Order: sequence, then C-alpha cells, then structure tokens
Amino acid sequence: MNMKLQDFICFLYNNKMINVPNLLKDDENGFINRLKLQKYVFLAQTSLQNDFGYEYNIYRNGPYSPDLTNYCYEGLDLDRISSDTNEKKWTNYSAFTDRFLTLFKDKEPEWLEVASTLVDSTNYCEDEQESLNKVYAIKSMYSREYIDNIWNELKDKSLVHYESGLKSKNFLSIF
Repeated sequence: MNMKLQDFICFLYNNKMINVPNLLKDDENGFINRLKLQKYVFLAQTSLQNDFGYEYNIYRNGPYSPDLTNYCYEGLDLDRISSDTNEKKWTNYSAFTDRFLTLFKDKEPEWLEVASTLVDSTNYCEDEQESLNKVYAIKSMYSREYIDNIWNELKDKSLVHYESGLKSKNFLSIF
C-alpha cells in the first residue's frame, strides 16, 4: 500500500522538509522547495518503493518529473494542505515515514541533488565506477570527494547497489 502524494506533501510540510506556501513562488525559495519536492518524491519512489506514479528524466539539477511540476502548478490545493496536515493521514504509513525521516530529514538541497542523480545513474550504468564517472561529469560543480561521500552513504544505507551481470544479460537478450 502506497502513501498518496497529497499525504506525502503534508508529511514533508509537517516535518519542515518543504515549505508548501513557497512552492509556487517565483523566487529562490520557491525553486529550492520545488527542487526538494522533486528529489524527495524521486527518492521515495526509487529507494523506498513508494510509487507515486511519476516518471523522471535527468536534467541539470538531477532527476526531474515534468508531470510532478505540472501537478504543483495546476493540481496542488494549498488550502487543502493545511487541513490535511492537521489530519496526519501519513501516520498510517509509519514504517515508510520513519525510514524516510531517518534517511533524508536533515539533508541539504545539494545533497538531495547529488544523491538522486547517483541513484538514477544506477538505472543506466553498468557498474559503480561508471555511475561515479557519469555523476562526476554532470555534477562537476561538486568535488569528487563530496560525490564519493554521498555514494558511500547511499551504499551504507543500501540505497544503491548493482546486481552482477543483470544489465548485460538484458542487453544481450535483444540479439
């Protein structure tokens, strides 16, 4: 059973991980809150298997879902967020929310950007070194040490891994 996006947004807001009233602002605060929401939804889907149904592509700031952005601008009811936050519907998903807070509660936007890019890279890279090399290239504004530290943290928490030969087998099976 998956948590609904509206409940997840309320959960993030209640835990001061995003500022919902700032989501739609056309300034730096709005951008940072939208970036954090994008990364939190991506990480919840990929690392904790809570499928909100959003597809992601890689963009300048890491994995990005145009459909999630459209939902924020067209479907998000800010007034309803306040009342839904008071209802705390996410408490029905305590295993998910507790794990999410443990993993991501105090992470900076930069960490979320690099971490989500690393997680995404495991979908199209053959091995750990290829993932790191791709992320070094596309996130060159961050040091290799910073990227390596995040990779090791993700590995230690079992959020990234490679299954030996899996991608090669799938590739060869089309011939």
